Amino acid sequence: MDAVSTARAGALPGKGPLLRAVGFMILFSILHASFRFLARRSLLLTAREVEREVRRRLFSHVIRLPIPFFQSTPTGDVMSRLTNDLSAVWLFLGPGLLTLIGTSIAWLLAVAFMLRISPSLTLVSLLIAPVVVLLSREYGRAFHRQHRKVQESLASMNGTLQENVSGIRIVKAFTLEAREEERFARDCEEYFRNNLAVARTSAAFHGAIGLLAGVGMALVLYLGGRAVVHGTLTLGGFVAFNAYLAMLSFPTMAMGWVINLFQRGNAAMGRINQFLRLPAEFPETDEEPGENLPRPATDAAGAATSAPLLEVRGLVFSHGHGERGEALRGVSFSVRRGEVVGLVGPTGGGKSTLFSLLLGMYPIPPGTIFWEGRDVSGIPLPELRRRFALVAQDPFLFSDSVLENVCFGREVPDAGAAREAAGLARFLDEIGELPRGFDTVVGERGVSLSGGQKQRVTIARALCAGAPVLLLDDALSSVDAETEREIFEGILPVRGERTVLFSTHRMASLSRCDRVLVLAGGRIVEEGTQDELLSLRRVYYDLYSRQMLARELEESP
Repeated sequence: MDAVSTARAGALPGKGPLLRAVGFMILFSILHASFRFLARRSLLLTAREVEREVRRRLFSHVIRLPIPFFQSTPTGDVMSRLTNDLSAVWLFLGPGLLTLIGTSIAWLLAVAFMLRISPSLTLVSLLIAPVVVLLSREYGRAFHRQHRKVQESLASMNGTLQENVSGIRIVKAFTLEAREEERFARDCEEYFRNNLAVARTSAAFHGAIGLLAGVGMALVLYLGGRAVVHGTLTLGGFVAFNAYLAMLSFPTMAMGWVINLFQRGNAAMGRINQFLRLPAEFPETDEEPGENLPRPATDAAGAATSAPLLEVRGLVFSHGHGERGEALRGVSFSVRRGEVVGLVGPTGGGKSTLFSLLLGMYPIPPGTIFWEGRDVSGIPLPELRRRFALVAQDPFLFSDSVLENVCFGREVPDAGAAREAAGLARFLDEIGELPRGFDTVVGERGVSLSGGQKQRVTIARALCAGAPVLLLDDALSSVDAETEREIFEGILPVRGERTVLFSTHRMASLSRCDRVLVLAGGRIVEEGTQDELLSLRRVYYDLYSRQMLARELEESP
């Protein structure tokens, strides 16, 4: 501007200054573009790597949390923290941090150039900076609270969605579509209101920043104009100063967006850290599945010891509701290697709780459960759990092939072992009838299979794992009596190698057991063979008689 004014006055400048200015602008543009490319590439890549590592670490930690955590935490909340919360963290570490660095550099350069032109005007233009800092602090707190509510409402909405998709058959069976639609609409409304609160706060914050920037520019225009009139500042310098001031206004406005992202990411990271601070059952380990599987205990001469394989002594366990909430009350029994022991009793007697304690799903009281004479409270949980193979009452299959589901407990799928286990579970012939045999994908939770088929896949999975003790937690409830008999015929020939604890409500099945434990009210009230228990004519006799009578009534015309 000053050069043009000089030229109009008749004094033409040389080409050197103009060429240098043009060259400087070209060089600056090249350097600026190169820096932005490298910065975006490195920062965004680093942010993705951090997101990947935090997600891996969070998942590894979550799957090592104890069972009570999953009983009290909605699935949607867990899913939200592993997905949406981590995305919020990435948004700040990636685009947010990139914008912060870029705007900070632009802000510093603009201030430096402004100081060269007019230090006094620069100080005037920076008068709004303390106010901006105070506003950022106050609005930042509001953003943090509001974003936390947004994440929580999103978790609730995800939970409702997950429950309805998982339980769609129940929803349809009871024609609850309208009620669930209303429930989901309430979650959506809550999520909308929380996001609207963030939008209002953001609009107010950006409006306040814009107002302050406008006031600052008005002051600069007034004072700078007076300086030009009085000749203390050239017109070109004044125009250049305003150009740099415009450069300064964009970083100031962009900081509002960065603060919003930071508080959103900070709130999300706080929710993630809530999970990471929870104590895990056991730390991550490089120990491979299948290592440290137990061997029969031997004495100094190498002969097998006479200690029971499994012994429970005075086991007391409560779910946390005082004496009335005690699930087990002084349970004591022992199981020798190769025995088939049945567990029977009224619903709520404590059978499933006992199995969960054997697997270490709940904290095991010291001195209550022993493996070959060794207190299991001193055995690492992974090692303890590999000594048992559980078949739960509610069969769960992964959305994978039949082969992968059967070999789930093995490090590497073994087709031969899978065929053998499927044969013992009396499912091998039906696998051959599936579209792709062992390679057939069963769908989510085994949706393409019937209830009995899913149950037999889970039995085959437990057998294929090769654990010394097989836990059948009412695992044959979904198969008919004939199939149950065939499965027992497949399991019992190898019972000298495998110990079986069998919980059931079918009294006739217990005739195949070496011993039967009657568990009622959290206590073992009777123990013996089926014939011995029937001769006592007490709890087991009553349960057996009622079931036989019910069967006769069902079979009668």
